[in-house]
Amino acid sequence: MNDQTRGVLLTSLGVLAIVPDTLLIRLMDTGVLTVVFWRALFAAATIMLSVVFVYRGKTLQTLRQLGKCGFLYALFMGLGTLLFVSAAQLTTIANTVFIVSISPVFAAIVSRIFLAERISKRMTWTIGLSLIGIAVIAYGSIDGTSSAIWGDLCAFGAAFALAISFTAARAGRSVSMVPAAGLAYVMTTLAVLPFVTPSAGLETDSWIYALLLGCVFVPIGTSLMALGARYIPSAEVSLLLLLEAVLAPLLVWAVLNEFPGTATLIGGAIVLGVLAGSNFIALRKTSRA
Repeated sequence: MNDQTRGVLLTSLGVLAIVPDTLLIRLMDTGVLTVVFWRALFAAATIMLSVVFVYRGKTLQTLRQLGKCGFLYALFMGLGTLLFVSAAQLTTIANTVFIVSISPVFAAIVSRIFLAERISKRMTWTIGLSLIGIAVIAYGSIDGTSSAIWGDLCAFGAAFALAISFTAARAGRSVSMVPAAGLAYVMTTLAVLPFVTPSAGLETDSWIYALLLGCVFVPIGTSLMALGARYIPSAEVSLLLLLEAVLAPLLVWAVLNEFPGTATLIGGAIVLGVLAGSNFIALRKTSRA
């Protein structure tokens, strides 16, 4: 199995694992920071315990070896977590995942600046056409509440943060970023702790959803995507997030009956169509090579 195949497989499985993420965030039905706290705390505990189990006496050495790339990955993955959960609470799930799906646009730009990876003609037109779709989604939020607009902005910020984190993982591909993922959730937990009353507003069902999020879906998804980013460019990792953009709104629509809105569906279709076409062209070129 070559690096391209391994990267696509690991990342795709990771994306599938996080599809229920936004639904469970909504079902917790409590404040944004409370959701962020428990989601991050359980994920941090699960990933770090796994790291200690795998590396045992070399755990501290492994964390030190993460270096600047690992720290940047952790920092921006943590920031992306906060913004993503905020977006999922403030705007529709469809808006959230469609906007976050433009992270390939930012990943290509960030990789060009910091890794000197050339922006191809394919990525240039991908960026331009994707922004048209985002503009349509944003236009649909203008007539909505101010919280929906802030939610869209949070999703936009999450896309940028994810792009930087994936680029950092690509730059530091000589080491595993799974420990850095655990560190990211530790940092997120500590950052929001002063601003929350952890047990406030959590019913029995919410505890179950929090445990599923933090102990199952988030650790598996984040770890697999962190591994996948070692083998394929960050822009391609971000493109595979399209799978979540397609499935997550459908899951929420089916369970919570949350209609995304006409503008969101049109804009999302543009974004998904453009990115899917771009990804298809890239994979064909890779296969020929």
